[in-house]
Amino acid sequence: MKNIIIASIVAVALIVSALLIKMGMENSRESSPSEAYSLFDSQGVLYRLNHVNGRIDALVPSNEAALLFPIGQIQLPRPEDKLTEEQKKSFSQNIKTLSQYIQIERARSLGLKAESAQPAK
Repeated sequence: MKNIIIASIVAVALIVSALLIKMGMENSRESSPSEAYSLFDSQGVLYRLNHVNGRIDALVPSNEAALLFPIGQIQLPRPEDKLTEEQKKSFSQNIKTLSQYIQIERARSLGLKAESAQPAK
């Protein structure tokens, strides 16, 4: 009698855990990374746009080009957001800083002088 009760408890636990795993796999399939991200490439830099939260990741290849390293992340405002002048200026400065870093690293990887990669002011 005691063995039947223990076996019943174990069977219920297995069924519940199997259902939880099945639900988790179905939910993860609905929001697969292939649908959540768009990829853009420009001058050796891969930009990954996250459609869920509006974040852009800038990825550059390592010296061996086998790995991509994230060098920056920018959170895009939602379309309905009204940005103040200070927020617009900060967002613009973040984009410029990331762009300058990419240009300097690109020039360095090509063996150019870092001064020649500085954007004109």
